Amino acid sequence: MRGDTDRTSESRSSRIEPGKTQYRLIEYVEDIERYSPGGYHPLKIGDYLNNGRYRLVDKLGYGGYSTIWLACDLQRARYVAVKVIAADASLNASEASLLCSLGNSPSRPGRETIPSLIEQFWAIGPNGKHRCLVTLPARMSLFDAKEASSFGLFQPKVAQSITAQLIRGVAFLHSEDIVHGDLHLGNILVQFPEAIDRLPPSELYERFGEPEPEAVVRIDGNTLSEGVPNNVYVPGWFGACSDDLILGEEKIIISDFGESFNPHNTLRLSSKTLPILQPPEARFCHRPLSFASDIWTLACTVWEIFGQRPLFEAFYPTADRVTAEQVEVIGILPLEWWNNWHRRLEWFNEEGELNLKPDSSRGQDGLRRTWEDRFNDCIQEPRADAGLETVTEEEKRAFETMLRSMLVFQPSERATAQQILHSEWMKGWGQPALEESRAQSTLSK
Repeated sequence: MRGDTDRTSESRSSRIEPGKTQYRLIEYVEDIERYSPGGYHPLKIGDYLNNGRYRLVDKLGYGGYSTIWLACDLQRARYVAVKVIAADASLNASEASLLCSLGNSPSRPGRETIPSLIEQFWAIGPNGKHRCLVTLPARMSLFDAKEASSFGLFQPKVAQSITAQLIRGVAFLHSEDIVHGDLHLGNILVQFPEAIDRLPPSELYERFGEPEPEAVVRIDGNTLSEGVPNNVYVPGWFGACSDDLILGEEKIIISDFGESFNPHNTLRLSSKTLPILQPPEARFCHRPLSFASDIWTLACTVWEIFGQRPLFEAFYPTADRVTAEQVEVIGILPLEWWNNWHRRLEWFNEEGELNLKPDSSRGQDGLRRTWEDRFNDCIQEPRADAGLETVTEEEKRAFETMLRSMLVFQPSERATAQQILHSEWMKGWGQPALEESRAQSTLSK
């Protein structure tokens, strides 16, 4: 067994829907049904790509349209990440074009958080022609780091540094007329330390565990089709628990630009990010989304970096429950939106006051959880329980001021990324923590 106990590669049986599932279920791997014409490229550890330049040494992850591999760049003697895109998605060159464009842009604060596209090439296989993108590898997402932790918290200085980096990255994207479109903890990755390149694969396996192949088995007992691999792999765990991540090793990159767009030439009316993070204008405004939509999700993500739990919470995050959470924390919606929210009276009276009736979805006695309540429940008390420093009153005030300026219902009234970059919190806490991290990183080389 490799990695932590939450990343078991044990195969388990499940109920099979007739006519749909062809293969025995394997947990924590890509959808095996997608190994078909137009789908994933079948690969295995040890395979070579791009005329022998890259040798696959482990699996980093997967998505609905790609698998991501850790590979040795045999020309440069370093590790890289190779994203192998499904054939039916490979004609869309938007992500590659965006990374190329950003890589050629002038160096400005935040540029360092955007992955550099080392190169792209094509791989041809039984399922079609696959675009492959090569970038520097990342060891884990912030989501994975928190999930692996008992407390689900980052060290205070680490949280400050990560937040500062993220704000700088979003400010850089917006200065390049790019809306990310899908900011959340799973799309913010922690880079490998540079020292990883000094480890040969054998030492990498000694430290993190060897890849474990899982046999692909058809339920009907027939042999596998040509485009289906004999084995698949659970992604390796190269990360650290959030509370074990130390200052100087928390350098981040922003990933997954599949939902990114330039609002000046692309009309985007709906948000594809996680329901609990979606900005209210995506539901009520019926106007194209723009930079302000990123600012809303950035604020929600920053809160999660600082705290144990999200600012807005809903067990079943329907549109109405998400709106109810937003109103409970921030206040009544703009009048036109308020009047168009037909289920508002299930939670509030016409003045926006919470109906004081028991509701198991919102804690004891259905009482309103204010910003202050949530700050204590999600940030201060969990930090105290974990033996970490709590947020000082001075920082708390600056932090709240910054986030509230980002969580304004009307998009036109929200702070811009540049304003956040020059906020009191960034000047007093975020930027100093980032500078301390860089000094620490320099000393450890």
